[in-house]
Amino acid sequence: MKTVGIFYGTTGGKTKEVIDIVAAKLGDVKVIDVANGIGELSSFDNIILASPTYGMGDLQDDWAGCYDELTGMDFSGKVVALIGVGDAAIFGGNYVEAMKHFYDAVSPKGAKIVGAMSTDGYSFEASEAVVDDKFMGLAIDAAFDEGEMTEKVEEWLAKIKPEFV
Repeated sequence: MKTVGIFYGTTGGKTKEVIDIVAAKLGDVKVIDVANGIGELSSFDNIILASPTYGMGDLQDDWAGCYDELTGMDFSGKVVALIGVGDAAIFGGNYVEAMKHFYDAVSPKGAKIVGAMSTDGYSFEASEAVVDDKFMGLAIDAAFDEGEMTEKVEEWLAKIKPEFV
């Protein structure tokens, strides 16, 4: 498998919990907190971008601070997978929409986006991160316990691993 970089932002810690599970299951990856910048991003062949969704569908603050840099990068030849963490009970009207911001930043720049997941089993009002009844990536609800998160991560990794060659 080519190099894998996981770039995440977190405020409350839930996204970091998800990333810890992803990293443990994938193995040889580099995990980078975007609070420290995203300068290394272009050095990876396979990239995972993860953020909780805040307010009315916004990226986490650390991601918001480096979003312009992200949109300026070339993703030609890169395989990108997305993770959104949200709270469907409180923010069901814009559930995990941080993924849409990532998609809008990297898709026009040549990225191959992988890892779309079914919305089955989720209860939310609306999300711009849903296309053709699928999330643009892995959606994790803040209400999930660790067992549910692990199960969702494993199902998602089964989809993206064959793409991360």
